[in-house]
Amino acid sequence: MKLIFCPHCHDVRKLHYEVVSCRCGKSSGQYLADGVQARVMGDAIPLGILNSSFVAAIKARPEDGMVERVESFVIPRGYGTVE
Repeated sequence: MKLIFCPHCHDVRKLHYEVVSCRCGKSSGQYLADGVQARVMGDAIPLGILNSSFVAAIKARPEDGMVERVESFVIPRGYGTVE
């Protein structure tokens, strides 16, 4: 799963096929037609959440107590699935 982070307003938005923008409008992005490649625009910093980690955390979601961790990462410049 890909998201964008705006360094100006600190908003985080999940990417969709239509363009999504942060609250201040200085960062935006969208998935391309293949659903894997993404385009980020403005000052957006792309983030990723490891899908398998996310699904495992949802399945293991406790009623109370310790939370399950989800692996996330900052997508580096020039990464193959983000332009």
